Amino acid sequence: MSSFRIREKTSDDSTPSETKGYECLCIGSQNLGTRKPIIKIKVVRVSLHRVFTLSDNFLQIFDSDNLQPIPNIKLKNVSTFGISNTSDQHQGGYIDICVSTKRNKIQIYRLDKININLIYEISVQDSFISISMDDHGIIGCSETEYFSYDSLNSNDRRSISSFTSILKLDDPNTTACFTNISPGQYLLNGPNVGVTTSLQGMSQRAPIMFISSPINFIYSHPYLIVLVRDYIHIYSYLDDQLKQEIPLKYCRTLLTMQQENIKNIIVTNKDNIYLLVPLSLEEQIEQLLNSYRLQEALTLAESTCSSIKQRNTNRLVLSTKKRIALIEFTSMNVVRALSLFDDINLDFHEIMTQIPNFLPLNSPWPNIDENLKNQYIQWLNAFCDYMRKKSAEFSRQSDYYPALLKAYLIVTSREIIIEFIQTNSSYIPVDYCKILIDAQHYHATALLYSAHEKHEQAIDIWKKLVSNEYSNDETFPGIWIIAKYILERNIDRSLEFSIATWLLERHEEELALKIFTSKYQSESNNDPFSSKQVINLIKTHPIALVTYLEYAVFKLKLETDEIHTMLVNIYLDQILSKSDIDNEQTRSKLQAFIITSNSYRVQTILNRINQTNRLQREVALLYGKMNKFEQAFRILVDELEDFEYAENYCIALSQGKSSDDRKIVAHVLFKVFLNSLNKYPNEIKTALLRLLCNNEIEFDFIEVLQHLPSHWSLASLSQILLRALRTYSYTQRSTKIESSLIRVQNEKLNIKLRQLKCLNTMINEQRQCKHCLQQFYETSCVIYQDGSQVHVHCAKNYNRN
Repeated sequence: MSSFRIREKTSDDSTPSETKGYECLCIGSQNLGTRKPIIKIKVVRVSLHRVFTLSDNFLQIFDSDNLQPIPNIKLKNVSTFGISNTSDQHQGGYIDICVSTKRNKIQIYRLDKININLIYEISVQDSFISISMDDHGIIGCSETEYFSYDSLNSNDRRSISSFTSILKLDDPNTTACFTNISPGQYLLNGPNVGVTTSLQGMSQRAPIMFISSPINFIYSHPYLIVLVRDYIHIYSYLDDQLKQEIPLKYCRTLLTMQQENIKNIIVTNKDNIYLLVPLSLEEQIEQLLNSYRLQEALTLAESTCSSIKQRNTNRLVLSTKKRIALIEFTSMNVVRALSLFDDINLDFHEIMTQIPNFLPLNSPWPNIDENLKNQYIQWLNAFCDYMRKKSAEFSRQSDYYPALLKAYLIVTSREIIIEFIQTNSSYIPVDYCKILIDAQHYHATALLYSAHEKHEQAIDIWKKLVSNEYSNDETFPGIWIIAKYILERNIDRSLEFSIATWLLERHEEELALKIFTSKYQSESNNDPFSSKQVINLIKTHPIALVTYLEYAVFKLKLETDEIHTMLVNIYLDQILSKSDIDNEQTRSKLQAFIITSNSYRVQTILNRINQTNRLQREVALLYGKMNKFEQAFRILVDELEDFEYAENYCIALSQGKSSDDRKIVAHVLFKVFLNSLNKYPNEIKTALLRLLCNNEIEFDFIEVLQHLPSHWSLASLSQILLRALRTYSYTQRSTKIESSLIRVQNEKLNIKLRQLKCLNTMINEQRQCKHCLQQFYETSCVIYQDGSQVHVHCAKNYNRN
């Protein structure tokens, strides 16, 4: 692909049409008054119409309209210079010039129509061979190093250290040169690479790999024109690839010249001056499209936009996308084509017209070979995706849903059909269920029935899928979907119960239990999910029965002796059917339930447990439940020798009881411990001391101290005595505080009574009773604290009620 055309400028090129905008090309051999050849020239046309020439370290400025020198504006000892590339933006009619002098100074001048004024200067260590500037700052290079000056952050630093080194050249064969890419961004020449950098020496862009070492280069969006030996290489700055190679021997200089919106490139060798004319973007894009380099064409078109927002409205970008989309569509790359059509908002009817015999659903494929049939299917897949993306625009069209669903059925994309029906089922008539069944989309049919409140039909299809009456539908998630369907909806309760029963029959006990528990409402006989009916149904399923009974007891809080006794018996069955090693967890559940439950038949359970000697602890717990505390504690202490468990059971029995009742339970255990003291002297003594020091258990310590063995030392009783003293002190203080509070309350009441007696209360015929709203005819009345008055008999009746 050609990006530029080169034209040779000779002495015969004299017509006005060819020379317009290129006056600077004639300067080298006319009346500029220079004693040596011009080594650098720049043109500023838009605002000031000036030509700058540098020869023999002498910077001279000419009027570009008549090529006459500007009087009194000249600079000496200049080694190189640069002009701000934002000069045309100044409305005040001036430009900024940056000059590197032979005295290692960088001078900034401001030039207007008549005068040139020095703004400031900066000392540098080495003389620069090239320099450039813009509103962001200055960049320059010596023969071995690149420097930058950030004008925005360095206004107060104009010493010799003002310029920052950003890159050093260690290779003497590498020419130091650079070009401006964008404001504040530059491309520096390195060893066979171009390094993009900012004035701070940072960049996120990877270097450009040059094929040959550059002598010089210039950036002209979006290309980099690189001058190498005997050639001009043109790289695309969009993908860093070499795009064009122009043979040209003995090239010496590159010069840019802005003409309206076109940046022309002037190239010189020892004999001629050449004008490098860029082709229009339209021509370049046309070349790329003709050679099927579609992405390059689109990237080139988009490079003209400074933001993504502009790409959506740019005429060149939109026309390029449409051209690329048509090419891709013709090549059956429909995914890419429809994506581009989507970007340019092309209606789907226009796309449908591109495909003949659209959606042949009513008959077999009309004499189409397999390759073309596969193309149809490929197109339909992409068409479905495109329709879904544009649903907000297309869904209002009458043929949107029929066309899309028919397309889905042809490409047999079951997952997409399921998603489509779940999302848009309200727009699809129930008549489509027959079409879906004929296409063997059974799960999709059930979903469509469900959306139209046809619950029995939907569940019937799922049941047939479970029983394999319908098959070959891999989208059916499994039997759990039926339970989920029942749980998420409030439909006929008899239907719900029948489905739960069906699940139970298919040994899906967990799913059935979820329905039984979540649909429970009351214990009414009319409720199919009452606990009595459910228990009768699941009696033959032991695991489900235990789970449901635990739910009824602990979640529903049903306090029926039948349910509680049944649960205890099931625990006992599980324990007695296993060894002691395997039933520890079940025994823990049984013991906790015996302690907490108050609704099972205690005597019945006790009679059954007494038939075996394996459950002595449970016997003790049942005696405690019957308030036979002494028998319970004797089993725990004398037979099981579990003193700590006896203490914990004492705490459990005391829960919810009054202080006197708690003391009764505690003293029973205390006496049982004393009776066993001779049998286990050390263990019982330790257990007694721990029991008496337990703050969760209440004692009458006067009685306790009277019964403790007299031979126990005071040291061993110190903690007990300390607790007894604290308890007695607390009781005394509490009694005194309570007595004082009562006395204060009585005093307040007496004061109020005296105040009421001293008040004069006026009763007349206009006053009304607060309760009956009748007038007073007697002299006696009752006065409330808020001052309201009522009849005596009304006050008695009100207080009685």
